[in-house]
Amino acid sequence: MLTIKQLNNSATKHELNLKKVESSWISLKGPKRLGCFSSYYNEENVKIYCPDKSLLAYLDIPEPLFIDCLQGYDPNVKYGHQSIGNIHLLRWVMDNEATLEDYPSDFVCYNGLLKDMMMSRYIKDHWDFFAIKIKGKIIMLRIDSKKKQDYIDEQSAWNNKSTYVALNLRRLITKTDNGHESNLVKEGESCHGIFHSKIGCHRILHAGWLDCVESKEELTKPFDQIKFGSIKKIQNHHETISFNAGNTWWSLATLSGVETITCARCEYDFTVDHIDKLSVSNLIPRERQMEFFTSLNLMLDYIKSIVTEDNQYYDFYFNGTVKTLTGCERMNSNEKIIPSWYVDGQLPHVS
Repeated sequence: MLTIKQLNNSATKHELNLKKVESSWISLKGPKRLGCFSSYYNEENVKIYCPDKSLLAYLDIPEPLFIDCLQGYDPNVKYGHQSIGNIHLLRWVMDNEATLEDYPSDFVCYNGLLKDMMMSRYIKDHWDFFAIKIKGKIIMLRIDSKKKQDYIDEQSAWNNKSTYVALNLRRLITKTDNGHESNLVKEGESCHGIFHSKIGCHRILHAGWLDCVESKEELTKPFDQIKFGSIKKIQNHHETISFNAGNTWWSLATLSGVETITCARCEYDFTVDHIDKLSVSNLIPRERQMEFFTSLNLMLDYIKSIVTEDNQYYDFYFNGTVKTLTGCERMNSNEKIIPSWYVDGQLPHVS
């Protein structure tokens, strides 16, 4: 990725300022569910792609409710390095070209990036991503920075436990249909939904992590009728949902069509004896929802105006201090992040 200095010195630099943007009445149409894929790490620590919902779990809260969320915790491991496997979304796209003929798209990305675009006016951190247009679609992906990796490696013991618990909680209150107990923390097991949405003139094919479905019975329904749920935690009984958590939970849930969040209240020792059900629609006020949709639409407008050449990488950098998005063509780089099998239209022979 380009550094801030390189972006500032680039002759092709462009900038979008989101600081004084007024909200519009634009809304998100969707998400329409198109399918899903599962993935896990094998014994060689290679992430394996499965074109199905085999790792989609259902909510199974133990009774009586008392959970030690630190069970299995290893203080010698730094948690939070799990990768979502960027290429698996592209693999799904190639596997389902016939389906996508009915759902043309301008952008392909993960929900995490769309979430940051939506929340951009409230995010203080800096973040970046790259984009490339292939076969008429702008693929937007994020690569974990060294700064993020260092932050995870240097996090305190308490924060490391908190990160572990956020992951482990899902394993402890869900089950899969085949009776296999998920080992999310150690193996990175996940199920991602594929969605199609539209905002303004932009058509988006996007993927998001599916925490669970509301009950085992939901797994027998057609995929587009399943009631998905999200699993979150807050620390201790008395803490209210923070401003940032409310924004984040609402954005990710909205992008995945989730209506209810299962929220565990952790004590300081990371035990849980109380779980709330939260309505996504009530997490943030309507006015802020409109701000989020406005920001997303403006950013996609801007990105589309920058990414004009086929098969050319572009770098984007968001400055959380001044609320600007800067984009430019990547110069003199031989790095090829998108796999050749996607560019050439030839499916890989291995997962």
